[in-house]
Amino acid sequence: MLLLSHRQEPFCTARVAGALESRGARALRLDTDDFPEVLQLSAALDERGARLLLDGEALQVDAVWLWRLWPPRIDARVESGRRQAAQREAATCLRGLLDLLPAARWIDPIEVVRAAENKPRQLRLARALELAIPPTLITADPAAAAAFFAAHDGQVIAKLQTALDLSMRGGGGLPTRRLRPEDLPALAGLRHCPMVFQRWVPKALELRIAWVDKRAFVGALDGAQCGVDWRHESTAGWQSYELPAEVHAKLARLMAALGLRQGAIDMIVTPDGAHVFLEVNPHGEWGMLERDLGLPIAAALADALLASE
Repeated sequence: MLLLSHRQEPFCTARVAGALESRGARALRLDTDDFPEVLQLSAALDERGARLLLDGEALQVDAVWLWRLWPPRIDARVESGRRQAAQREAATCLRGLLDLLPAARWIDPIEVVRAAENKPRQLRLARALELAIPPTLITADPAAAAAFFAAHDGQVIAKLQTALDLSMRGGGGLPTRRLRPEDLPALAGLRHCPMVFQRWVPKALELRIAWVDKRAFVGALDGAQCGVDWRHESTAGWQSYELPAEVHAKLARLMAALGLRQGAIDMIVTPDGAHVFLEVNPHGEWGMLERDLGLPIAAALADALLASE
């Protein structure tokens, strides 16, 4: 069982490895940011076929857990003008090498994950499946963003589509934030970096749902204490929550449409009890739910990796 992670991930990967080993499977962890300077992966393609090699020996892999494909660490001595090219080439090479494992069971295949990360696609599919979504504008046009702000009486949040920091707590990068009237002049910067704007959704609870093969492991935060972006502002503790059957069924259809067996889904429960879909991160963090609530997410992933398709 091949586990693809990164050097700064101490919890989730170890939990999945332990769950696999307790079931009699061998778990091999590869930290993808170690490629190519430390992690010696290579390909052999000849009359014997196509093989993925680790330290010169062919890898025999039954299943792959794709937790993170992390940007490669490039030696600081590489001149700055060539570092970006070296990182791009290393990342491309790693994805190509992993394609030499087509017979393995993947959770989830690289190409499926990359397609599923498309946030407009997620929202389009969610809406088609009758999940509630907030009115959304994705734009690099300052005038369009200002008009959206006015149309929703200033009740608007702004966020990026990609995470700048991945951890159980967060705190780095750029948080989701409420847009204020005094922020409107700064919208000129959208010309350099498009953003997502959504109508603010009142919160009774904010949910993080760890999804594994149609099973939902849910943690909830008190909406009054979790702030605009719980990763940066929450003072609330995680509490258990059970999804209504109708919401669970719609999420199952959404995850099937995206082709995902795992993911971290974010939703808001409004004061009147409505469930509003925000997004799904195929590699989203769930360690705090297992740690704080005792949810058996790693065990579920181990079972999914060991099960035949």
